[in-house]
Order: sequence, then structure tokens, then C-alpha cells
Amino acid sequence: MAGSHEVRASGGRAGGVRRRRPVASPPARVALLLLGVAGLLVALSLATRYGAYRAEVAAPGSAQVAAWKVVMKLFDVNSENNVPTWFSSLLLFGDALLAGLVAALVRRAGGRDAGHWAALAVLLSLLSLDEVASLHERLPDPATALLGGAGGALHFAWVLPGALLALLVGSAFVGFLTRLPGSTRRLVATAGVVYLGAAVGVESLSGMVLEAQGDRAMYLLVSAAEEGLEMVGSVLLLYAFMRPLRLRPDPDGGYHLSAAALPATGRAFLDVTDGDATRQLVR
Repeated sequence: MAGSHEVRASGGRAGGVRRRRPVASPPARVALLLLGVAGLLVALSLATRYGAYRAEVAAPGSAQVAAWKVVMKLFDVNSENNVPTWFSSLLLFGDALLAGLVAALVRRAGGRDAGHWAALAVLLSLLSLDEVASLHERLPDPATALLGGAGGALHFAWVLPGALLALLVGSAFVGFLTRLPGSTRRLVATAGVVYLGAAVGVESLSGMVLEAQGDRAMYLLVSAAEEGLEMVGSVLLLYAFMRPLRLRPDPDGGYHLSAAALPATGRAFLDVTDGDATRQLVR
């Protein structure tokens, strides 16, 4: 197995072999680090919310309450223009950069899906912008007027047009997804399901909880889960895009970036296969 080491035991049965655990690849280490940061931000959001609540109960209107609220706004996943917002935006922007990079490599190789990779880069860039500009929050007023003030799962009315848009865009990428190598396809599909499931499904659930119980503990937990799962989906997509990329030193100095190894012919053709599949990203 790549990245693993076999060590012969110094004692015990003759010829015994002890296998060490496989060494995590650089993309896996990056993904685990980012998942840790995401988990920390969600935990800080809940902890600062609770701290502000306890301070308000103990000494309403005090300087301590004001200080807690400042810290809370800095880490609250339900607020805008703070640490979790910018982290989520940077994750999506990183996804967009890698998708654009793969698009350039595939186009250079003459692959058929360069346009899909480029479109995916644009889409992820828009999602990154939406995280900091909250563009989707401009949809509720016309959506609510169209739906007649529907509540419940449509408490956040943008969910319906958002779900329809996601379905429309997703249908345009079905063929592209099926042409990806096996493990990359599974990772991209999982990332999409996690991200959209949180952005649409858990968002709908949070609207129902908000209507039923108000801005209380259960709503905070559900909304924190939503934001956390969106971060997880973004990290999974980043990992899926990082895995096929290879940065290798050139014999004459410098480095060469490809989606795998270039063939011996020296043509600008990239054989970008996952280790466990014979399919190619470039066809």
C-alpha cells in the first residue's frame, strides 16, 4: 500500500511482519487540519453564545455582558462578516482555485471536460462571494411574496428557489460527474450532498425550530450543525480536488504541476487517474 511501511519484528515468530499504519498523504493532512478548524469554530460559536447568556443572567447590562457579546459576534456562525464567515468563504474560494487549475490543465491536454471544470470554478467563486456578501438573503422578500408568506420548512423562503437552482445546476453536471475517476467521483458527490443537504435541508429544519421555539438552545444547535456541515462539505471538495494533483521537481530545476504523471511521449496530455481506477479525468 502506498505510504505504508513494513517492519520485520525483532522477536516472536520468525519471518513475522508488522505493518505500520499508512502515512496520511499531504491532501489528507490538510483536510484533517481544516476539519479541526471547522470543529473549533463551531464549538467557539456555541461556547461564546452560552457565555453571553450566562453573563446576561448574572449581571444584565453590565460591561461583562457587552464584552461577551463582542466576542460572541466574532465567532457566531449565525452572524456575518466574522471569523466563521471568512473561513467558509476561503474554503469555497480554495475549491474554486483548484477547480480552475484543473480546468487549465485539462484544456491544455485537450480534454473534453475543461468547460465543466471552468464552470465549476465560477460557481464555487459565486458561493464564496455569497458567504461574505449574503446575496441569498436578498431572495426571501420576492420568494415570500410569491409563496404567500409560507412558514414551517419555508420559514427562510430562499430555500425553495435555492433548491430549484441547485437541482437545475446539478443536472447539468451529471454527465461530468459520471466521467470522473471512481474515488474522485464519490468524494465530489459526497461533498455536494453534505453541503447542499446542510444549506437547504438543515436550513429548512432550523426555520421550523425557530418558529416553534424561537431563538433558543435547539435553534442554536441546529443552525450550528448547518454551518458546520457546510464547512465539512467544502473541505471534502477541497480534498477531492487536491488528491489528483502532483507537484514534482523537474530535472533541470523548478517544479512541474500536473493532475498525475505525464506520459513518456512528452505530449501535453495528462493521464490523471486515481490510484484505484482506470478512468481518466482527461479523455
